[in-house]
Amino acid sequence: MDILRLEERIQNSILLGESQFREFKSCYEGALNKRKPRDPRSIAKDIVETLVAFANADGGELLIGVENDGEVSGLPYNEETVAKLLAAHKSGIHPDTVLIGVINHDLTVDEQRILYFAVEKSTTTFHHTSDGRCLQRRDTENIPVSAARLQFERDEQRSREYDRQFVDGASVSDLDIEVIKSVSQHVTQGMSNEKCLQYLGLAEYGIGMFRLRRAALLLFAKDISHWHPRCQVRIVRVRGTEIQTGRQYNVLSDITVNDNIVKLIGSSWDSLRPHLVQAKMTPEGIFREIVMYPEDACREALINAITHRNYALEGQNIQINIFDDRMEISSPGELLSTLRIDDLIKLKGLHESRNAFIARVLRTIGYVREMGEGMRRIFLLMQDADLVPPELLSEQKCFTVILRYRSVLSDDDQQWLSGFKALGLTREERTIALLGKTGRLLSPQQIYDRLNLVDWDVYRVIIEQMQTKGVIYNALSEAQKKAKAKQMRVSQRAVPRNVIHQPRECEAALTELFAAIYQAKPTAIISVEYIRTVLNLLPKENIYNTNATRLTRLFGLLGLMDDGRRPTILMKTIWGRQIARIDRIAEQQSKIPRRTSSKFKTELSKEISQKLNRKIFVGNVDYDTSPDELQELFSQCGTVKSVSIPRDYVTQRGRGFGFIVMSCREEAETALQELDGRQFRGRTLRLGWDHVGNEPSSRNRNLHL
Repeated sequence: MDILRLEERIQNSILLGESQFREFKSCYEGALNKRKPRDPRSIAKDIVETLVAFANADGGELLIGVENDGEVSGLPYNEETVAKLLAAHKSGIHPDTVLIGVINHDLTVDEQRILYFAVEKSTTTFHHTSDGRCLQRRDTENIPVSAARLQFERDEQRSREYDRQFVDGASVSDLDIEVIKSVSQHVTQGMSNEKCLQYLGLAEYGIGMFRLRRAALLLFAKDISHWHPRCQVRIVRVRGTEIQTGRQYNVLSDITVNDNIVKLIGSSWDSLRPHLVQAKMTPEGIFREIVMYPEDACREALINAITHRNYALEGQNIQINIFDDRMEISSPGELLSTLRIDDLIKLKGLHESRNAFIARVLRTIGYVREMGEGMRRIFLLMQDADLVPPELLSEQKCFTVILRYRSVLSDDDQQWLSGFKALGLTREERTIALLGKTGRLLSPQQIYDRLNLVDWDVYRVIIEQMQTKGVIYNALSEAQKKAKAKQMRVSQRAVPRNVIHQPRECEAALTELFAAIYQAKPTAIISVEYIRTVLNLLPKENIYNTNATRLTRLFGLLGLMDDGRRPTILMKTIWGRQIARIDRIAEQQSKIPRRTSSKFKTELSKEISQKLNRKIFVGNVDYDTSPDELQELFSQCGTVKSVSIPRDYVTQRGRGFGFIVMSCREEAETALQELDGRQFRGRTLRLGWDHVGNEPSSRNRNLHL
């Protein structure tokens, strides 16, 4: 077998760049044209601090003589100095916390001499520098931490060691070679499976044998049950808010997904995703599918549970209970003693992996993003969806994340904001709109403080976009503002002067805008002349009748034109054949008045909305189905604009579902009626409107008219 040589490892490390597990240090300082060698004592200090930080976190490697950008600049020191630097980790560490197993080498890379150090995560103690400082690696920084905070608890030690242990009797033949190949190609093209395992720290070549760590089996085992009885995710859907027993037993579905970690992430997500949508009764008494939770937040919570669970608790699995009002994601193992729930809730981005090798591999292949960012993303995504913050529990050898389907807004506020739906307000814009809901004047300082901003440039960008959307306007002239500030003896920023338009005003103005666009007729490019034509067709009192520059920006924000000023589907819909029958309404009038009739407005909005909702979710698709096959099938019902079949990262096969976009709503409805339940490649297709994970960008949220 090929053994991954140190030179090759270093070359790969330089290509991958600095990270949670990798640090480069230059031996030079000063401006580019006046560079000089650094004091060797500062280099020795860097070596000691970085190795201590690595050992107190998840381990890592340090290259001395390499710039931050990966350029190999070498060592400008004599032999005696180099020897001292190689031994710095011995003299610079506190004698009570000596680093064990440090790898240190003096070698040549790209014809330059460098020093290489590597250290594993410590499982017996936390380490200090000789002057008593304790540091820990967090992302790409070495952060001072309290030694008491890093103190191990007895029940944690086994869980921390679990994934790093070597397993007797395990061999490469016990692993899914195709999965490893896919990972090795992601790391470095052409790398052999054995080299890949060694590079990721999952294997070592000992005396006459290739030894695998338990992490390698958890990540890649062909038969995971042979090596871990509960490498599973159990997903339970419950009708109601609590699980009942006996005759009141209310579990609707109970699915257990069992596989190696790399496959488990994809397969368990496929099983969980359909539960993010539930049928809810609207105030009008109609059942509609409602997106309960942000898709990315749920996926992040799932990956977090799989990555950081305590695999040493072999009798437990990850449990996801989905109730009518909440989702509970529970993973074996309480929160590490070095982390506190209060710090996670405060979004400090703290990170420490119980499973250092598993986390490192998932980070390398892209399943895990920046270390410590997962929980922060979950909180922010729930906040952006106007849902209450997640709840975190750490008790009874279990860590649980609870996502509740409960808005931070009252029913009245939600109803009021729904009037701005076509404008696709951002979270900040919704907050400002609610602040001025009663019609009171708002000062810039009030808005700035309410949004917790730290930069007035950000404030100006938000307000300018809200003005373009017609949601807010300035009620005072410049002279009035200055006079008011002088009278009140306050700064001009503290003078109340911003007013929020009521939703009905924006709705009426938008309808008139769409009517003006319809009358202006189609064009290949949205030119300044076209914009001026629309302005001339708008009533003078319309809130969008401002100037060509602002109306052009509005067209972009509403998704009426793309970056090349070409009309989008929405614009073509307003012009197109789907609203041709509205002409008959117009013909019955002497002419379309500037204040367009309410019947015209209703028909126009209805036709636009119907045109836009034409994306279909196709479930239970055979894994080997190609996009061309789905296109051919759906072409029987009309023109297919696009076909998407998400691929599994590991196998590159389909993941059992896809998305179809038809050319119009009518054809999409036809497809739903004719193809839902159809047998295709031995499977019964399940069709529905796509609502999950397709929230439009802030630029195109208006598509959900």
